[in-house]
Amino acid sequence: MKPAFNKLSRRQFLIGAGGTALALPLLPSLLPREAQAAAMASASAERYFVHTTTWHGIFQQEFFGPLLNQAAAQTQSYGGIAIRGASLAGAVTTTNGMTVISDVLQAKSSALNARMLSRMNVINGLDFAVGVGHNRGGTLGGDANNPTIDQVLAASKSFYPSSILQPAIVRNLVSLSKSGTGTVQTQATAESNVKLFDRLFKTSVASSGTAVPEQVVLVDRVKEHADLVMADPACSADCKTRLGNYLDLLNDVQSKVMTTVMSGFARPTTDTSALEKASGFYGQPSSQAQCEKLWNDIVVAAFAAGISRVYVCGPTSYTFGPATEGAWHNDYAHAMDDPAKRAGFSAAVQLQFESVMLDMANKLDQITTADGKTLFDKSLIASGFELGSGGHPGHHHNRCIPVISLGDAGGYLKTGQSVDYRDLTQFTWSSNPHWWSGLLYTQWMGMVLRAMGVSTSDYNTTAYGYPNLRNSRTDYTGPTENTDHTDAVWSVAGQDLPWLRA
Repeated sequence: MKPAFNKLSRRQFLIGAGGTALALPLLPSLLPREAQAAAMASASAERYFVHTTTWHGIFQQEFFGPLLNQAAAQTQSYGGIAIRGASLAGAVTTTNGMTVISDVLQAKSSALNARMLSRMNVINGLDFAVGVGHNRGGTLGGDANNPTIDQVLAASKSFYPSSILQPAIVRNLVSLSKSGTGTVQTQATAESNVKLFDRLFKTSVASSGTAVPEQVVLVDRVKEHADLVMADPACSADCKTRLGNYLDLLNDVQSKVMTTVMSGFARPTTDTSALEKASGFYGQPSSQAQCEKLWNDIVVAAFAAGISRVYVCGPTSYTFGPATEGAWHNDYAHAMDDPAKRAGFSAAVQLQFESVMLDMANKLDQITTADGKTLFDKSLIASGFELGSGGHPGHHHNRCIPVISLGDAGGYLKTGQSVDYRDLTQFTWSSNPHWWSGLLYTQWMGMVLRAMGVSTSDYNTTAYGYPNLRNSRTDYTGPTENTDHTDAVWSVAGQDLPWLRA
C-alpha cells in the first residue's frame, strides 16, 4: 500500500503493508523559531544508504537487455578502455502498465515511474578485484582484512557530523565488522520485522495488546557502557565531562524517538518470521516479496526517527523464486543454460528489484524532512550481485557485477544513465576464467563513500577506491588479485567513476 498522509495534521504517517501506522517526527514549523535554521542545516547534510545483495550471478542479456546495444551518447578513453554512456530513457518501453528496460529491469509503472527512472543508474563493467567464489561481503567492499562500507559509515563521524554514531541495520551474511587485523560477519540486527521494531523502539506488549514504549535498546547499550566507564576510578574528570556531553546527545536522539513512539504508532501486526514459517512459503515468491516490504516499513520508520541511516539486506532463507536456497542454487543458478531456468531466475531477480529497491525508494520519497526534501532525495539505494554476469560460465565469475542505483545522494550523483565500462576490444565471454572486463568494483565503493559525505581520512586514502589497496603488494596477506587488470585501470581506481558525478 502506498504511504498516505493526514493533511489535517502536522505529522506524516507511513502506512505499512502489514497494517502498521508509523508516526514521524515533528515538522520544523513546530520548533522554536531560533531552532529552525539549525534544524534545516542539519537536515540538509543528512545522507542515507540502503544496499541489497542478490545471490549468485546472472546473464548480461536478461539483466541489461537493449542497454547492451544502445547507441552511445558519450564516449571516452578512461583507464586505457573505450567506455560508453547513454540515457536510460532511450531504452524504456511501457506496456500493459509495466515500465520495461529488460527482463530484470522492469516493474509496474506506478513504482518505476518517471521520477524513479530519472534518479536511476545502471552500471556494467565493474569487476571484483579478487576471485573469491561465492562472495557475500564483497558487494559492500569487504574482504578478509577490511570491513564492509556499511560498517565504515556507522563508524564515520563525517557521515554523522552533528549527531552520535548510529549502528547500521544489518540483514544476513552481507556485512563484515573489523575484528583485530581481520573481519568477522556482523551479527544481524534482528530476526524479523517485529523484532527489529522491538529492538529499535523497544516496546513491550501490555495485556490489552497495546504496545507500551520503553527506552531504545540501541541507546540503552551505549548508556550502560558509559555508566561502567564513569564508575571506573581511572576515569578522569575530563573524561567524565566528555562522556556527559556524549550522553546529552544520546538523550536528544532518545527524546525524538520517544516523541515518535508516544505519538501512537503501533507495533507491526504481521511478523515476517510467521510468514516464513507458513506452509509453502518457499514456493511463494509473492510472500517473500511481502516480507521485504514489511522490513522496509520498519527501516523507513527508523530512518525517519533518526535511529539509523544505513540498511543492508541479503536475505538468505529465500530467493524470490519457487524453491529453497539450496535447491534454487543447483536447479536454477547452475542450470541457466536451460532457457526455462534462466527465465525463472530472471523473474526472481526482477521481483527483488521491484519489491525491495523500488518499494524502499518510493516509501522514502513519501517522507519529508525539515528542509523540505524527502528522505529519498538524500539517499543512495544500490544493489550488487555476489557474482558477475555473462555467458557460460560467466554467471559464476567475478567480472561485470551488475549494479543498479536509485537516488542521487543529495545531489552528488548524476542519474538517469546507463554506463558501460567494459573493454570490448579485449573481453569475450568464454569458459576461460578471465576476470577482467573493465574497471574495478572498489572504485564504485570509494565513490559511494564520498557520495555519503565520508571523509577520506575515515577509510585511509583513495588510491584504489575501497578497500584502498592493490592486493599484489608484498605486505598484504589476503587473497591474490586477478592480475588481468592493468596498471592503467588501477591508476584511476581512486577517482569518481566517469559520468556519475553531478
